Amino acid sequence: MMWLLCVPYFRTMKSGHLFSAAAPKKPMRTTKIVTALLAALLFTGFLAYSFFLKDRNDALQQDGQLAWPRSGEAAIGSLEDGLLARSSANEKLRPTASMAKVITALAIMKKQPFKPGQEGQTYSITRNDIASLNAYISEGGSVLPILIGMKLTQYQAMQRMLIASDNNMADILVERIFGSKEAYVPYARNMLQSMGLSRTVVADASGFNAATVSTPSELVAIGIAALKNPVIAGIVAQQRAQIPVAGTIRNTNQLLGSDGVIGIKTGTTGKAGSCLLFAARYTAKNGQKGTIVGVIMGDKNHRILYRDSRDLLASAKQDFGLAKAQ
Repeated sequence: MMWLLCVPYFRTMKSGHLFSAAAPKKPMRTTKIVTALLAALLFTGFLAYSFFLKDRNDALQQDGQLAWPRSGEAAIGSLEDGLLARSSANEKLRPTASMAKVITALAIMKKQPFKPGQEGQTYSITRNDIASLNAYISEGGSVLPILIGMKLTQYQAMQRMLIASDNNMADILVERIFGSKEAYVPYARNMLQSMGLSRTVVADASGFNAATVSTPSELVAIGIAALKNPVIAGIVAQQRAQIPVAGTIRNTNQLLGSDGVIGIKTGTTGKAGSCLLFAARYTAKNGQKGTIVGVIMGDKNHRILYRDSRDLLASAKQDFGLAKAQ
C-alpha cells in the first residue's frame, strides 16, 4: 500500500509538475487524469484489503504453518478465543460418529444438571435396554456389558458414554431423561440453534447414525462448550474409571495425558472415518495459560489420526506463539 502514497510526489525538481519537466499545456486535463488514476489505484487497494479482512480467519490454513491433515478436514481454536483457523473455507457436513456423545452430554446437563461431586439420578437397567445393547452388537457398535436390574447413577452412565464410548448408554440416558430417543432429537437441535450452531444436525444420541453430521468449526464450538461444563470436562479428562458390572473402563482417546491433552472425544465409523475432538492446556511465552481445542474429521485410520492430531497441536502451539503444553 505504501507505493500508492508515493505517486502524488513524483515531481520534477525544476517545475514541480507531475510526470513532466515542463509545464503542461493543459494542466486541468492532466490533473483529472492523475486524480482518476489515483482513485482507481486506491479503490483497487481497498478491495484487496477488504478481501484480506474477509479471509483472515482462513489465512492460517494457507500460510503453511499449521499442519493440517492430508485427508478429511480440521479446525482449531481456544477456550478463550473461540475458533482460530480451519483447514477448509468451505467445510463439508460430515458424520460425527461418537463425537455426537458430547452433544448428548451437553443436552443432558442442560435438561437434568447436577454439580461436580454429585451423582445425579439413579437408573435401573431393563429388558428393553438389553435389546438395544444386542442391536448395537449386531451392527458392530461400541458397547459395554449391562445386566437386568443393575443400577447406575447418571454420573456413572455419562462416564460409560464419554470415556468408553458406550453407544447403548447414550440411548439409555436420553430415554430416561427425555422420555424417548425420538424426543431427544428436537431438544438437541434446539439447543444447538440457541448456541448459533445451525449446520450441525442431530439424528441420534450415540452418533452411530451417519445422519448425525457437523463441521469442524462447529465441533470446536461444541468442544469449548463441553469444557465450560465442569462435570463434562472432568469426565472426558479421566483416563480410566471403575464402573459396576463393566469393571475398569479406559478412555478411547490415546492422546489423553500427553502433550497437555485433557480430552475430549473420539469417533469412528465406516462413513465418518477416524475422528478426534481434542483439547490441550498450554502456557504462552508471556506466562498466560490457556486451552487449545481442535478437531480432525474423516482421517484414514487411528494411527494416522493420532499422528495428525499431534502434528496439528504442535504446529498450533508454534504458530500461535505458545510455549510447551503443561
